[in-house]
Amino acid sequence: MQNDNELFEELKHSPDLNPRTEFVNDTRHLLIKKANRISKVSKIKKHSYYWSVVIATVAITAWTILFGGNQYILKSFHNVMSAIPKNNEESITASNKNPSVFIYHTHTTESFTPLLENKNKDEAYDENKNITMVGAELTSELKKKNINALHSTTDFDKILRNRDLDYSKIYDISGKEVQTVLDKNKNLKLIIDIHRDTQLKDATTIRIDGKNVASVSFVVSENSPNFKENRKIANLFHQKLEKKYPGLSRGVLLKVSQTKNPYKQKFYNQDLFANSLLLQIGGVENTIDEENRSVELLAEVIDEILLEID
Repeated sequence: MQNDNELFEELKHSPDLNPRTEFVNDTRHLLIKKANRISKVSKIKKHSYYWSVVIATVAITAWTILFGGNQYILKSFHNVMSAIPKNNEESITASNKNPSVFIYHTHTTESFTPLLENKNKDEAYDENKNITMVGAELTSELKKKNINALHSTTDFDKILRNRDLDYSKIYDISGKEVQTVLDKNKNLKLIIDIHRDTQLKDATTIRIDGKNVASVSFVVSENSPNFKENRKIANLFHQKLEKKYPGLSRGVLLKVSQTKNPYKQKFYNQDLFANSLLLQIGGVENTIDEENRSVELLAEVIDEILLEID
């Protein structure tokens, strides 16, 4: 008995075939019959799909009208649209519902020499590895204490460059974001603008429990209309830190606007909210671990103070 390969080889080398007319006609009718059957099945599938769409549309319409499904649809639509990034240079880059603390960084690109390849302290600025990492760590520590914190990583330096504005305008730019947050969040109790100092490590480092910790300081504008309230909250932080961790706080620094120097800001945005802090954590030579240890201790004090703020 021949196998398939032998049969095909024999057919390939066989002389031309001349099938009978009856065979050709029978084969033609058979193919047409099969083609009609396939077409019929295709039409059935097509109609089934059509009626499925119709039935689904009717069901959704009835659900929307009779059971309030439109609210779900609108909510879903809103969620999808809100997930799409907005092309807005001043957008808040992190959000939370009903935050009690807002954290931002006017001098967004302030960085630390241990983080950078360039160890020149005067060039310790970076668009990615910078003070916002410290703000993110504080936000995380507060979350562990069930404190809702809103953290902005908006690059205000970049906005200035894009708009070709003088550096003295940077607090005007960051202040707009602060005001937007205040308008949208009526339960805020504390606003913190986190910076790092320009002083060197010897002046900005303390030993606590055998480990290096970045020390902190508070800057208050004497020109601010909220000067008394701003100073009060800064002093409260200093006193709490001094009691729990002596030496961690380097104190409250009062600043007066110098009209001859455009880089001496007038209010540091402290005129926008009474409980506003300009907080300097560590200095240009501190490591990120030293910064984070400081943040962990600060979170403890923030937790205590929020209970005392009306």
